[in-house]
Amino acid sequence: MFKKDLLFLLLLFLMGITFSCSTTKKGLLNENYHALTTKYNVLFNGKEAYSIGEMILSQAFEENFYELLPVEPINLRGENFDETTIVPGFNRAEEKAVKAIQKHSIKINDRQYNSQIDEAYLLLGKARYFDRRFFPALEAFNFLLESGANPSVFIEGKIWREKTNIRLNNVELAIENLSPLAQSVSPRNKFYPLVNATLAQAFIQIQELDSASTYIQRAATYEPKRKNRARYFFISGQLLEALNLQDSALLAYKEIGALKRKAPRNIMIQAKIKETLLERSLDPEEQLTQIERLLKNYENEPFKHSINSAIAKMYLDQGQDSLALVYFDESLQAANIDSYTQIQNYQDLATYYFDKGLYIETGEYLDKLLPFFEESSTRFKQINRQRENLSDVILYEGTVKETDSLLEILALTKADQLSYFQSYIEEKQLRSRKEMEAASQKKRFPILGRSEASFYFYNPNLILLGRQNYLARWGDRPNVDNWRSALALESISREEIVSSDALKTSAVIVQETPENFVAALPQTLEEKDSITLLNHKAYLQLGMIYKEKFNNFPLAQDRLEHILSLETQDEIKVQALYHLYRMAVDENSPNQLKFKEALVEGYPETPFAQLISDPENFDNSKLVTPEVLYENILKLFQQQRFVEAIESIESLMVLASGSNIEPKAALLKAHITGRLNGVEAWKNALGDVILNYSATDEAENAKLLLAEIKANNDLKESGVVYKNYKWIFPFLAGDEERTKAFFKEIKEVLLTSKRRWSVSLDPFSEDYTFVVVHGIRDPEEVKRIQGNVGISDLILENNENFVALASQYRTILKNKNWKTFQDERNR
Repeated sequence: MFKKDLLFLLLLFLMGITFSCSTTKKGLLNENYHALTTKYNVLFNGKEAYSIGEMILSQAFEENFYELLPVEPINLRGENFDETTIVPGFNRAEEKAVKAIQKHSIKINDRQYNSQIDEAYLLLGKARYFDRRFFPALEAFNFLLESGANPSVFIEGKIWREKTNIRLNNVELAIENLSPLAQSVSPRNKFYPLVNATLAQAFIQIQELDSASTYIQRAATYEPKRKNRARYFFISGQLLEALNLQDSALLAYKEIGALKRKAPRNIMIQAKIKETLLERSLDPEEQLTQIERLLKNYENEPFKHSINSAIAKMYLDQGQDSLALVYFDESLQAANIDSYTQIQNYQDLATYYFDKGLYIETGEYLDKLLPFFEESSTRFKQINRQRENLSDVILYEGTVKETDSLLEILALTKADQLSYFQSYIEEKQLRSRKEMEAASQKKRFPILGRSEASFYFYNPNLILLGRQNYLARWGDRPNVDNWRSALALESISREEIVSSDALKTSAVIVQETPENFVAALPQTLEEKDSITLLNHKAYLQLGMIYKEKFNNFPLAQDRLEHILSLETQDEIKVQALYHLYRMAVDENSPNQLKFKEALVEGYPETPFAQLISDPENFDNSKLVTPEVLYENILKLFQQQRFVEAIESIESLMVLASGSNIEPKAALLKAHITGRLNGVEAWKNALGDVILNYSATDEAENAKLLLAEIKANNDLKESGVVYKNYKWIFPFLAGDEERTKAFFKEIKEVLLTSKRRWSVSLDPFSEDYTFVVVHGIRDPEEVKRIQGNVGISDLILENNENFVALASQYRTILKNKNWKTFQDERNR
């Protein structure tokens, strides 16, 4: 049909339509000519738009060589797979395909007489596929296959339908439909590589790597496009490595090298690195030499970040940490580094520093990793949890660093302090001057070889000198009128305070002089003692965290032994000795006897000494351990003393950090939070337990509770409402004596009223406690009893009392909204 159409167009062109004919015949010929040219233009434009979309996707796609490469790139980094693509072209291709089908379809008696419609449906499905609208794509492919397409288009359409099924997770169905086709199609068929690559993708998705390896090798062998062949061979090598077939993987990577310049440069470099690492005949030094040779090739300049990263890992494996860190830094400093290499470098560095016990540096690299992932992703949650596990260490290490520096300065004489700060100011000025000089070197005239200008405002040295003199004389003052007058600045500060709630204090002007720095130091003995105690407690907490949470005994011993060298409180020193003794026992160290003697002889009356000297007869209630604290707080919770429980549990969370008590304490804290702050706060706290302790039984319990809360519509009241009322008297939680006195008096008055009412003391929140009268069947009874002399006096004492149904009272307890409830009733 296509050839006949072209012949007809050619005939019209040669004849020039010069023969004599009627107006009707001329109109008919013009209409046919216009229809045929429009049909080919529409489909051609659609295919061109599709090709442009494919090209953009291919060029913008970032390869993640640190994981198994996808057989077919379909979405860019940062895109949501469940939404349509941002790549232009596919939407345009779909529009053109639809237009071709609507305007040029010639279907008579279920038979399509226009052969181009099959290609239009195929283009429609492919455009929707790459636009990630898989259900509409599947619909287009199904229609194509059911309409009796020609054999070539039919095979291609069937393959694309199964590709769509794979994206829809119908993997078994795709394998069932494609396996017979893969066996029947000849290797000479142009669709042979496509069908085998698609089957490989299906088997990868269900983790059958051996089958995937077989099919991807077939696709790589017969793929005519060198770019796709390189990708297939690289995936084949990755799969064979995963199957521990190192020699076969080496051969696959060598096939990429044989393609030379026909292979994409990034894949060829990664294949060369893999090939070098798998070559058994090379020792580590020779492997490094070959990979470093890649750096010397100017054509590899855009990919130096990945080469440097590979070299860094090799040095790290060989134990040459300093060289590894240099190459990691080179990789991260590269201007064209891709996000996947950044992620891998940060992850490797975080792991390295964690293994070395440098948890502050670990936290820094985890912080750098987080922005690369969506907050809702599993990877973000994993990294965030690792980072939160380090938060206590980072906090206390920062406290130790700051307080150590401060105590060291405070120990100096006044003259030495002034000298220290003078040196600090000079070093700061020198550093700033060097930075300014380095920046000015970039702004020199290439011909004259001098600075852009010697005028003050353009001379960086004079600018720096002016800034330093200004700060030394005037301090950091705001850019306002009358800036030299302190009174004017204070009035401006007061105006800002009045106009903005965010500003709580007036502006503080600090002049950078040694005298001002010395004057800012703590002066009183009380302030110095407070800093010293903070320092000692931070060392103790660090020792316990390293011991309990990270099982890092060397670091724990270093921090705790430092406490023994200080003049500190006996309470802190006793705990340090006890934990040092426990670590020595676990390691069977000879120091255990030294620590035991120091504890038992130096502090014999302490619970820790009694526990060590006579563990069988020791009363555990005297020892403040995480287990004992947990039991005490659990009792407070059971006794409904929620405010005391929430105050006590904060110290337990620190003490239990890293132990098996920590998730139990977190779940108990969630329950206490729920009782004090309501259902929403309870749900959020349970969610935190699930997120932070996902591998524990407590997290599973939290999941069950959360599911039950949601299944019961956030515990909202439902069902029959019975006439059962409560009479509630709110009191401030801090006014405990008045609350108990009121509770006792109303209980005695109600006993004389011959009513079967009862009274309870119900904790409501951190701020309020309720005295509640139960058993009321009719609210009119409350009005009648208010006339009694004893009751009327009590009511006058608490005029915020109110009456509510039992169901309403339960809602108030769950949502903590009694004031809202009162406001609504008073309207």
